[in-house]
Amino acid sequence: MIVIRVTPEYTLNIPDRYRQMIHAGQEVALSVDAQGRLVITPVEKIQATLLESFGMWKDRTDLPRNGIEYMDQIRHGERLNQLI
Repeated sequence: MIVIRVTPEYTLNIPDRYRQMIHAGQEVALSVDAQGRLVITPVEKIQATLLESFGMWKDRTDLPRNGIEYMDQIRHGERLNQLI
């Protein structure tokens, strides 16, 4: 664990060994995990992960193209009826 101080301007001095992971001016997402830790994630890493799964459902012919239509089918029990 490394302890650093937040300046009055709410900036952090990132230690050298972590600077290779992010750079000045980079857009990052800031979140808090279940333990209360701040998690800094570069936005391009999030976008790259989303692109990996982009289109993975496009060839599924058993799902309606319209998500609202699909949810209506589930709500009416059609999905359960098909399984029985």
